[in-house]
Amino acid sequence: MTAPEAAGTEAAGTEAGALDVPLMGYPSQWSVRAGTPVEFMVSARADSFQAEIIRVTGRGPRRPGDGPPLSFERVHSPADGSYPAAEQQTVSGSYGVASGLEPSPAGEGSLGAWIYPTLPAAGRWQSVLTWLGPDGRPVLALGLGPAGAAALRYRSRAGDLATAAVPGELAGRQWHYLAASVRPAAGEIVIAVQQLSPRGRRPATVVTLAAPDLAAAPLGTGALVAALSPAPAVPGALTSVTDGAYNGKVDGARARPAALDGPGLLAWPEQAEPSGGLADLDLVNSPQLRATGHNWSGQVLDWRVRPDEYGASWYHDDDLADARWPAAFRWEVPAGTRSGMYAARITAGGAEDVISFYVRPGDGEPTADLAVLVPTFTYTIYSNFYHPARAARDGTASADERAGAFLGEHLELGLSLYGKHRDGSGVAHVSSRRPMVDMRPWHRIDTRGNAGRELSGDLYLLDWLEHEGIPYDTITDDDLHAEGAGLLAPYAGVITGGHPEYVSGEMLDALGAYLDAGGNLAYLGGNGFYWVTTAAAGAPHLLEVRRGRRGSRAWTGEPGEGHHGTGEPGGIWVDRGRAPQALTGVGFCAQGGGPGAGYTRTADSDDPRAAFIFDGIGRDEVIGDFGLKLDGAAADELDRADPDLGTPAGTLVVATTRGAHNDSYQRAVEEVEEMSARQGGSQTEDVRADMTFLETPGGGSVFSVGSIAWSTSLSYAGYDNNVARLTRNVLGEFTRRGAPGQGPAR
Repeated sequence: MTAPEAAGTEAAGTEAGALDVPLMGYPSQWSVRAGTPVEFMVSARADSFQAEIIRVTGRGPRRPGDGPPLSFERVHSPADGSYPAAEQQTVSGSYGVASGLEPSPAGEGSLGAWIYPTLPAAGRWQSVLTWLGPDGRPVLALGLGPAGAAALRYRSRAGDLATAAVPGELAGRQWHYLAASVRPAAGEIVIAVQQLSPRGRRPATVVTLAAPDLAAAPLGTGALVAALSPAPAVPGALTSVTDGAYNGKVDGARARPAALDGPGLLAWPEQAEPSGGLADLDLVNSPQLRATGHNWSGQVLDWRVRPDEYGASWYHDDDLADARWPAAFRWEVPAGTRSGMYAARITAGGAEDVISFYVRPGDGEPTADLAVLVPTFTYTIYSNFYHPARAARDGTASADERAGAFLGEHLELGLSLYGKHRDGSGVAHVSSRRPMVDMRPWHRIDTRGNAGRELSGDLYLLDWLEHEGIPYDTITDDDLHAEGAGLLAPYAGVITGGHPEYVSGEMLDALGAYLDAGGNLAYLGGNGFYWVTTAAAGAPHLLEVRRGRRGSRAWTGEPGEGHHGTGEPGGIWVDRGRAPQALTGVGFCAQGGGPGAGYTRTADSDDPRAAFIFDGIGRDEVIGDFGLKLDGAAADELDRADPDLGTPAGTLVVATTRGAHNDSYQRAVEEVEEMSARQGGSQTEDVRADMTFLETPGGGSVFSVGSIAWSTSLSYAGYDNNVARLTRNVLGEFTRRGAPGQGPAR
């Protein structure tokens, strides 16, 4: 450790946790190529903040009294310095912006839509459809009142918005037709409501109201769906909701520059009337598209087959696609900068944040034989994982508990894909362009051994590589998804992080092509290559996962809504015929929070093909019965080999934890076809971690450990242990074999 590292280690990552005095930020992207810039968005409740760029050299969360969770080197960049501070506002709530409507200069008009409210009595106004005036302000707004009543807000002669309502709360999670019209010349408003039941429409309610204060305000060419205005509901608040944001589905929204009477409003949905700009919205904060509509028959589950039955979009007042903070400062990463994990360390008023990102080599310039494939898709998807039971602010609370408390107070910062929206529906979109308060080096999972996980868990791997002096480049999921197999081709070996759970088809294709060409993969994790993940076209920072109705999941998808907005079927890759076992030899089989275990060697470990793996390791040694996470290298989430799920013929299972886990480890739910109480680690051998080695027809190879916790054991006993020895053996063999088609590496 150099002197700058030592000084930095004492100062950073103390788990003081900046969130008591709000100081936080995020980078413009997870990965930046040497020779290009990266920007940092910062919110600070202070007059100024200080920033410095650091290169992270490792550590990761340690046990109490074992020092800080971060070691680093100062870069001494031109970006270091003091910057003016501002407390940034984050506004959540998805909505659509329409243009090109036919205007109504006299203010006479009608609005209508099918709606499926999921939080009807939200305690505030929710706009389903707002018609704007030429001045950009609301003139008519059709929606729900604070208690869930169907209502119309209209511009009064006084210039404010008055409200006309139909008494009674609309039923949640039921389709309703809602429409209204105004005739300013007559001072009249008509509102129609009709609920759709499984057996047809229920009797309609039509109310005609005198409105002498109804202004003849002109209706312009613009409208909003699921919002009253783009402004926040609470101006100046740190986090807020879009004014009038609506929770639920909207289908068939329409507007007409003429007033319809009650029968006309009720007949309107049956008329094939163009909706102008309402058919082509500019979307903000990513509502869920291709949702089942009011006419969904249940006969098809793929929106591409019957798009007319999937005309709805699902809006949530806590959707967030981009926090949209301005850049506070930037770093022009110099060409030739060493690849690895970097961070902008910011401080203000005694608070600290560490904004992590990764520097990859310059274009076509790999600097090492080995590449660490950083699972940034998984980082993004887990970010802001909020669990009420693990949220506290008192003096004994950990940084993770304080982060949980902060998230609980500011859900508008965007939840992880393990969360649920306020209306109870699962979160299907997540963005990296927002503060990710748990993707920090001090982040711990108290239910999984109070050790690091995701970004902080992968610090253990980087820490070991740095300690051992093993050269490596870092590349990310975001890079691999965008660039494919060519990104991997120069490397003799690719090393995964501990939990590459979320991957796209493009990533699987790239890894498969790399292996087919003779590449070598070290899968040093568990529960990898599991969920189908897509990135939004033109917005790669925005990821989508549809959980569907199978797999070990935090929520269950709605009926008929298992396909992504791209059209891809969602769910788990095994249901797409791409089980992880076919790629890496092992696949997810169990998870738990009980004691970890070490591996025992099998007869396959005596195969000459596996001899290099165990060089210097005794035949009877237990491998990894120690570690920072649950005291074992096999812990948290486990993978096993299974020929029925695609483990290639000839795969060697060289070590296993068969029979070593207690019943806190339970078999993955997708493998349990009938209700059974015998799915715990002490009762079925299907709950285990398998260590495997396979060789591909193209001359490549894959080594897998089958456990998230593997890297947490690398530093045990001063880095002198059999997990570290075995890992070095494997990476050394990959380096010896060389990159695909290039012969032995240097």
